Amino acid sequence: MYNYTEQIKCDIVKIRIDIISKEKINGILSDMNFLNYRLGGVEWSKETDLTTSDLIWYKDEPIKSIEFEDGKIVIKGEWYEGEIQRILVSFIASKLYAAGRYLFHCSAVRYKDQTIMFMGGESNSGKTMSEIEACKRGATIVSTETLVTDYDGNVLLGSKNIFLKKRAKGTERIDKPDQHEGVSKFFNEQPEYKLYEEKAGIDLVVIPDIDGNYATVAGEMSEYEKEYQSFHCLNNYIGSDLLLASGIPMPLFDNTELRNKRAKFIKDFAKRRYLYIRGAGPTAIMDELDKLI
Repeated sequence: MYNYTEQIKCDIVKIRIDIISKEKINGILSDMNFLNYRLGGVEWSKETDLTTSDLIWYKDEPIKSIEFEDGKIVIKGEWYEGEIQRILVSFIASKLYAAGRYLFHCSAVRYKDQTIMFMGGESNSGKTMSEIEACKRGATIVSTETLVTDYDGNVLLGSKNIFLKKRAKGTERIDKPDQHEGVSKFFNEQPEYKLYEEKAGIDLVVIPDIDGNYATVAGEMSEYEKEYQSFHCLNNYIGSDLLLASGIPMPLFDNTELRNKRAKFIKDFAKRRYLYIRGAGPTAIMDELDKLI
């Protein structure tokens, strides 16, 4: 039997992974693109300074299962790469929240001397297209899918790929169209994407809502609306609503302490200005934003 060990680091959080298998393997994942996309950036190593496992995989067990107890994940049997990706994202996210790091499901740009977050809240309709339109107007990219901040809203990590080009086995979705389809619907060609390389803190939050069935609406959000949408945004990473495989739900990595911690953070973070903008397309969204900033 082989005992393979690796480490994944995201900001100040490190986890150790041990895989017990009959055949030699080279890693728990074939690449880190999904983790970089969903966690804002990770570092992978075959060396670890952690003495105990956070995740143990008994790969050759006949029955597929997952358990989470006393802070440790034990999985058995054959798992698809996409299923492992989801487990790692939610588990690492829970550890980031515990460490005082906060993950936003959002895109973010530097535009007109402000760092603007396009947040995916209760729904998620327009953050990527709004970012592309902002880049057409001279914005630079802070993040594309996930933003990690400290308690004060300072940007620590941000994903840099506009699109997730391929979904791994176990995460296929017929209801998720190719993202290039959305681009071709709204844009004749994509703009040049430039990264914002300097330190940044979030100045303004925008909830974009691309919907051609209703009239354009733009305005300031109330205090409760701000916190409500932000709580949904942060909860996106915990995965308590996810089914990993047939009959197997995501373990509950969340707890009351972490939920209260996120709510307290959001109460302070949401003192910033928030705008809700609904429009038929990203041009309408950015036209309204230009009027309001």
